[in-house]
Amino acid sequence: MADYFNDLLTLCGFEDDEIRDEQDRIRRAFEKLELSEDDIRSAITWLKKYQDIELLGVRKVLRLWLKELIDLIFAREDGKKLVYYGYPTISGLGITLAVADRNLIATCPDVVLCSTMGQIFNKLTPILEAGEANGLPPGHSLCSLQQIRVGGMAKGIVPVADMVLTSSYYCDMGSKTDELIHERYGHPAIYCDGCIDSKWAEFPEYLPERTDFLGYELEKALVAAREIIGVDVTDDDRREALKITDGIFGALTTLNDLVDQADPQPISSSTIQLTNALLSGSTSQRIINEGPAAINILIDEVKQRMSQGIGVVEKGAPRVAALMAHLSDPRIDQMMEGCGLAMPLSILLVAQKKSGITIPTITGPYLAQREMIRGVYHSSYGFIQQAVIAAREPHIEGIIWNYMFNCRPVAEVSHLLKQVVEEETGKPVLMLEMDVYDSRDYSPGALQTRVETFADMLRAKRSKAGHSQAVH
Repeated sequence: MADYFNDLLTLCGFEDDEIRDEQDRIRRAFEKLELSEDDIRSAITWLKKYQDIELLGVRKVLRLWLKELIDLIFAREDGKKLVYYGYPTISGLGITLAVADRNLIATCPDVVLCSTMGQIFNKLTPILEAGEANGLPPGHSLCSLQQIRVGGMAKGIVPVADMVLTSSYYCDMGSKTDELIHERYGHPAIYCDGCIDSKWAEFPEYLPERTDFLGYELEKALVAAREIIGVDVTDDDRREALKITDGIFGALTTLNDLVDQADPQPISSSTIQLTNALLSGSTSQRIINEGPAAINILIDEVKQRMSQGIGVVEKGAPRVAALMAHLSDPRIDQMMEGCGLAMPLSILLVAQKKSGITIPTITGPYLAQREMIRGVYHSSYGFIQQAVIAAREPHIEGIIWNYMFNCRPVAEVSHLLKQVVEEETGKPVLMLEMDVYDSRDYSPGALQTRVETFADMLRAKRSKAGHSQAVH
């Protein structure tokens, strides 16, 4: 294999013997992805500029994502069963199925493509265009994440799944897209429905019937897995899945807590996003078996950076919480950091108290209770309270609600969220319309002026507060 291939794979954490043993498989995958020599050389430059590749943990995370993509491409050739789910997802079902059948890949192909063709190769545009040309046209406020899935299938990158788990009560675009794909490819889709209606200010309380219904729907998905793909989930599988989930989630929590406490911020927001997406974006055997080791390497390196005072922004930079980091384009987050903002915390990852959840297994009712407490699946008010909770963190000085106009659950709460957060916490909110999957219409340059103005305002507010305290 040519030197430039070896250089890229080395940057992505592959060992020499691994490159040697798997070079034919990798080469065939790159051909399937239509990656030319120029694309590979460009990816090397891109990674060096936009990823923290000097850290072994980052390289190992990149390796996991690239291996995940290659495994997905050859899933049929490898004789694997395939289950797809959407993003964001109710975590637990995918990993339970993967534990129950070690020959099964449960994954979100859209996130896999974002994390590889976007974050590594900067070549997501052809896939988006294929999605637009095959049923999800531009200019109709359609979800770009769904365009990525449709485009991946249309280009023959993403195989047709044996079963798809989807919902229509949170993200109706996902279920509509699965109907479209079903008509074209014939895969069975299992719809897990629920209800996010509630009285205003009811969160964190909820009617018990809501978890009864959602819990039943989640259990229905596991019944369908037995009937459609022959995967029979046992109680032992559920306990093992919970143990694995808690282990990976625990490692991710440790990493996020370290970054949140550190000053200066030791790693970029794009690195944090790539790592956090390991659990929600895919639940394959590779992530189960190799994910914790990669995360723990990164944890050790973050601790080392903290001890040495190394950061991606200046010490004392204003600290903000954003809805989420960009899934496919690291330039967006690095632009924000370049404006002098530390972004250690994602609103979607704010830790929630899990009081009242005592069932020690992954069952439908348990998962439903956990989702109610997170707020996002509870109601619009619950979603807004996630931002309020983040803004109340003492070291967070502002909120960037980088909402997606073409994502109804996120866009619906946008301006009301700004009003509630500012009234309840006194922290300023920047409403930043963008797309965290597709940066074609929302480039760093198009967003930079507003982010710079917000950063200047936070610094001025801090300076004024410091002057006022000094006077008194």
